[in-house]
Order: sequence, then structure tokens, then C-alpha cells
Amino acid sequence: MSDSSSNNSSAVQSRDTFMPESLQLSKITEMAETALLSSKELDDRKIIYPGIDDYKTLNAYRELRTNLLNKMNNSNFVCMVTGISQESGTSHVSMNLATSIALDQGKTALVIDCNIYKPRIASYLKKEPTLGLTNLLARDTDAITDIIYPSGIPRVRVIPVGTNIIHAAELFSSLNMQNFINSVKNRYPDRFIIIDTPPIGLYAETQILASICDTAILVVGYGQSNSSQVEAGVDAIGKDKLAGLVLNNQ
Repeated sequence: MSDSSSNNSSAVQSRDTFMPESLQLSKITEMAETALLSSKELDDRKIIYPGIDDYKTLNAYRELRTNLLNKMNNSNFVCMVTGISQESGTSHVSMNLATSIALDQGKTALVIDCNIYKPRIASYLKKEPTLGLTNLLARDTDAITDIIYPSGIPRVRVIPVGTNIIHAAELFSSLNMQNFINSVKNRYPDRFIIIDTPPIGLYAETQILASICDTAILVVGYGQSNSSQVEAGVDAIGKDKLAGLVLNNQ
């Protein structure tokens, strides 16, 4: 390893104990709702909502939400949504799972995009974000309010992946990341965290993220994977942590 690589690695590790003071002042549930997405905009994004024509999909996500809540004894949780391949549709599932949780007016959902290879959560927003999770972890900003964006869906907030992704594996495995996730989860019991990740078994970052999540959903793209690939994905997550499989045809 070159000297420059060693220096960069040390720089990342030295940030491990950092935790933004502004995190103590942030309360997502008190953030003002900006302009909400119309039913047409939700349809265009393939996001569920009460009154949607595709009630079967709405009910499927409600059932998934109920299964997760039962598995976690109705406590809030950090759920990893991962796939077999990059085209499995984890971002689509993440946004709809978060929306299904937030249909309950007593709950909020925070979607965190950790897929540094194909980040897609930002595409659901009306405006292009400038900063995200990796920027906070790398201390490009100290304010959590700089990286949280309204989704246009009531009680759903989004944290995009950000632009500082060179040392993402080190950032995700840092104590800073663990502190961040623990803080956004534990400060408010009505907050549910959904983490969109790269495919399981293909990238080191996904295994790192799995270790800080309470539970996981494995997304299988319709007609994209065989049974051995699905079994390998289940084994990589671990049956105790896995809450269920989602067959995604979107």
C-alpha cells in the first residue's frame, strides 16, 4: 500500500469519534413539510398512497410493514434493503416500505441511500441534493440538516449517499457511522430507518452495513435471479436477520 493510501486511511480513522453536535438539535418529526407530491407524481415514481388504483401493491407493502413490526416486537428498527443484483429494485422497495410505515401518522421513516455504486434514492426528490451521508461522515459538513431532504411524502425524509465516496467502506465501518445510526434511531421511538444498500455478496460495504442493521429485506428482481443466487443471498444476510424476500417486478 502506498504512503498516500495509508495517510488517507488514517485520516478516515481519525474521524471515528466525531459526532455532530447539531444531531442533538435535530428532530425530523418537527421538520416542516414542503410541497407534497401529487397523486400523478407518486404514480410516476411508482410510490404507493391511500387511494391508489393498484391496491394489491399497497396491501403488499402494508403486509411487509406488519411483518417487520411483528418481527421487531413493534419497536422501531434499522432495516437494510438489499438485492441480488444492481437491477433488483432496492430503491423502489425502500421508498415504498418507508411510505407504508409513514402511512401511520404516529410513525416517521428515514430512507438512507448507502448504495455508492448506483445511488437512486435522490431521483425520487424534486430537487437534486448537494450533500449526503458520506459528506457528513467525512466532515464536509457538521450539520445533519444539510443532508436530510423532504421526500414530498408525509413523514418520510431522505438522506442521499453524498459525494465523498472514495473511502465509503472505511466511513461505513467507522465508529462515527455506528454512532450516527444509533442516534437517529434511538432519539425518537417513532422513527424507522430504511437503508438502501448495494447487492449482497458483491461488495464489502453491504456486509459492513448489515452488521449495524437490526433486520433485512432481500429484493429479487422478477426473472433476474436463480434459486442458487437467492440462497446465497439469504446465507450472506443470515436467516436470523432476514425478515423476508420481496419479488419485485417494477
